[in-house]
Amino acid sequence: MASINLDVAQRLDITCRKRDTFKLTINFADSSGTAIDLSGYNFKMDVRDATNSTDIIADTLIVPTTNAGGVLGKLELDITDSNMNVTAGTYIYDLQATLSGTVTTWMYGIFTINDDVTF
Repeated sequence: MASINLDVAQRLDITCRKRDTFKLTINFADSSGTAIDLSGYNFKMDVRDATNSTDIIADTLIVPTTNAGGVLGKLELDITDSNMNVTAGTYIYDLQATLSGTVTTWMYGIFTINDDVTF
């Protein structure tokens, strides 16, 4: 029996700390190692407590980083410390890319927020 898998998402589990500024830079490349041109893409990441939950812990629109050669493969995720003031725990997230109306999930995984002492 033949099958096809259209799910291109890669799993990346993330651990961070409550009330700390969240900064993550991701470099995207094709199978030959060439940076993917992210021009024209829109990215969105949601962090939720469960797959079907309407309770969004964090959601953010992400803009690809532009350099002299255009927008090549580099995506920076920034969430302010005040927006990271959420209950410590284990959540799920995904990162979706939209280009010309086509939505594709590129990453997903567990999003762990460790508790903090200082605030």
